[in-house]
Formats: sequence, structure tokens, C-alpha cells
Amino acid sequence: MVFAEELKTKFLNLINTRSGLIFKDYNLRDVEQAIAQRMEFLKLESPLSYYALLTASGAREDEFRELLNLLTVNHTFFFRNEAQFKALGEKILPDLIKSKLSSNLKPTLRIWSAGCSTGEEPYSIAMILKETIPDLENWEIKIFATDVSNQALEKANRGVYSENSMHLVSNELREKYFLKKQISPRVFTFTINDEIKRMVCFNFFNLITDEYFQELDLVFCRNVVIYFEIDTIASVMNKFGASLNKNGYLFIGYSESLQFITDKFRMLDWQEAIYYCRSDSDLVPGDRLPVEQKFNFEEFRDEPLPAESDTGIKEPAEQFVAENMQEMLARINKSIYLKRYDYALDLIAGAHKIDIQAVDPYCLAAEVLANQGKLKEAKEQIEGALKLNSFFAPAHYLYGSFCLEQEQFSEAQQSLKKAIYLDDKFVLAHFALANLYKNQDKPSEAIREYRNTLNLLAKLALTDMIAYSGGFNAAVISGACKDNLERLKVRL
Repeated sequence: MVFAEELKTKFLNLINTRSGLIFKDYNLRDVEQAIAQRMEFLKLESPLSYYALLTASGAREDEFRELLNLLTVNHTFFFRNEAQFKALGEKILPDLIKSKLSSNLKPTLRIWSAGCSTGEEPYSIAMILKETIPDLENWEIKIFATDVSNQALEKANRGVYSENSMHLVSNELREKYFLKKQISPRVFTFTINDEIKRMVCFNFFNLITDEYFQELDLVFCRNVVIYFEIDTIASVMNKFGASLNKNGYLFIGYSESLQFITDKFRMLDWQEAIYYCRSDSDLVPGDRLPVEQKFNFEEFRDEPLPAESDTGIKEPAEQFVAENMQEMLARINKSIYLKRYDYALDLIAGAHKIDIQAVDPYCLAAEVLANQGKLKEAKEQIEGALKLNSFFAPAHYLYGSFCLEQEQFSEAQQSLKKAIYLDDKFVLAHFALANLYKNQDKPSEAIREYRNTLNLLAKLALTDMIAYSGGFNAAVISGACKDNLERLKVRL
């Protein structure tokens, strides 16, 4: 099916405005396939007719939810990111219980699982509450579980799961809280029991348009905002901050970060878990430069990037006068993280004027172009970097990453191994190689490289930013490694 560019833009703007989801150029095919699938189901002949149905018909709300069902990924399992649930049961809940029991009022807990998918997360929370609070009947417990997928919510309400969702559930919890049923000689289902099911209230909820719950003690919003624009993420996180009680807690996905996003939370870590606490004064740590660059980012952390005028013309990057290359690289890194890609390219042009022989600007340009889906142009920038310095490990890493994204696995492996040979402490090269092995279904090799990555990250502060990562810190990369290790251990 062929979409006119103007209509494609209208669909993307509608989806982004209504849901916050953002799709880069290279994954627009997912959007087009979802639209085509809905058109086939509705027997519509043109994308324009479907756009009219989404925007002008009486069924537009229901149909938009059906489209979201196809655009959102619902893949999870009980106690996913096990370290976070361990922190919940052994650290956070005991502290909350002590605080609640100090009041003369009936103790209450209000918890929100935002983006609950098919229900494994809120049911995991309910089981931990049941295990942690011996007199639960004397408490007022509210677990709100919401999602934008009606299909996922229907499954969550049924509470019936396959073995794929159960691999982190202990035998003791299986016996207590699930009914096991044999479907065939090798296939079983597990139904959550009514006691746990009654603790959770499932509802449709749009994080962009709906009114948030208030007076919450805990918010789980994990792997939900990864498709959102920076401004949307900031809005959502600030609303969570306003929804939480003082010293309430927020859990986000290991591949997500509040860096440069909001000042409503401070990062905490307990054993292997990373989470956030509401803070009315402390800034979120992590606004430092990649560890390979020694410029103090905090000197201009709060300085806004130039805004576009009403005419769409932005302040030219040349008006920024950088004292040295390190300051320019710092500004480029910040603009990449904030997804100000055109502005980053302007800054890179300024960096070339400072020193045309510097290799870093070429690599950063490649990173920007790859984020825009322009992999051919990105590879050309890397080739330019390698002409200047064929022993520059980041250039080989980036080239390997681009090959990995294009499923050129042999070439990717060669480039990533070359980056590690040149710099065996290059965190992201080990991390990318682990991802490659995972995609090739080589769990043992992938586990080895994820552990190598974690060993290198252990020498850094959680808030240290990692060079060439798009602005992510050590905590985010570490969490992604742990999340993948959880999945891979099951496959051994």
C-alpha cells in the first residue's frame, strides 16, 4: 500500500498528539502495516478514508484504541526486572509500612501500574504485598492498572497465562496464587487466583489525555515512554511527580532515563535495583558528560537550547561561541539526547570549523544521521572518521552498530570486535556485541558480553553518561544488561 507523504505525516501527527508515540523514519513500516491491517478489517479502500474515520466519525475513539492495540508491544512476564521487585519487597515496602503505621489513621497504600500490558506487573505487585504485609485485611489497598490496549486489558482481566510468563515465579508462589491446568501433554496454563485478582483494578488510560490518579505511594511505568518525544516524557514524569505523595517512589524501565527530563525525582539504588524517589528539591543526578570527555556539563545544564521562532527559523548555531572543542562536544551531546538533531548537525558544522581534523564530530554526526534513519549518510561520516584515524575505536563501534541495525551480522561482528581490540574497556562495543549474539540466538556468548559490560560499568558512577550512547548513563545501560540477562538465562 502506498501512502502519500502528506497523509503519512497526518497519521503520525495524529498518533503522536493522541498517544505520545513517536516513530522514526526507519520504523514507519510498522505504522503503515497497522493501518493496512485495520483497513482490511474494516473493508476500507483508501488510507484517506481510514484517516477520516479516525478523526471525524462517531467511532473514532474506539477505532483509535484498536490501532493502538497494534502499535504497542505487549510482551512481559511476572517479576520482570527481578531486582526492582526485590527492592520493593525488602526495602521500599518495609519503609512505607513503618511510615503508615505511625499514623493513627487506617493504613493505606495506593499504587499505579501505568502501562500494565497483560497484567503480569500489577499481579506481581499484589503478590509481593500479600507476602510482605501479614495483616493485609486491616489495610486499604488500591492497585490501579491501566493501559491503552483493550486487547491487553481483556487478557489481564482473565488472568490466564502460559509458561512463558511464569519463569521467574517460584514454586511456592505458583502453589499459593495460581491454578495450574494441563491443556496437552506438554502445555499448561496458570490462572491467577481470585484473592490476588480482586486486589487489582484494570482500566483503559491514556497518559497524554487522561487525568492522573492522586495521593499515590508507588508508580510503576516501565518500558512505556520509550516511544515518546522528550517533551512528552517530561510532561508525563512531572505529572507522576505531582501524583505521588511526598517521598513516593517511581519505577521506570531499565532502558529509560530521567536525565535532563525533570527535577521531580532523585535516583536511588539498592543492591542491583535502580528506582526513583519523589523530591521537591534535589535534581535527578546524571547531567554529566560521557566519561571519556572531561568537561563539566553542569555549567550550562539548565541553559535552554535556542528555540525556533514563529516563522520556524531557529537561531543559527554559529552564534554559540565555544571556548574549546570539549565545550562544543558537550553541547552536541546534549542536543542529541534531547533529539534536536538538526540543531546538533549545525553544532557539528561549528565543531569542524574549530578543528577539521577532529574525529569526534564525524562520529557524532554519524550518530545523529543514524537516529534520523539515514544510515547511508551515517556510514559516510564514519568512513570520514576512519580516514582521519583508522585506530579510533568509537568509529568501528558505530559502524558495527549501523550494520547490526541493517542485519548485516557478519560485518557488524567484525567491526565490534575490532573496536574491542582497539579499546577493551569500550563499554558500548561489548554491549552491542552482546545484542548481536542475542539476535543470533547465541545465549551463552550474549551472556558473556553482557557480563563484560556490567564489569566495566561497575567501575563507573551510576550517573556517569556513556559516550556515543545518545546521552544515557551507566545506570540505564546496566539495567538493560540485567534485563537481557534475565531473559537469556531461561534459554540456556
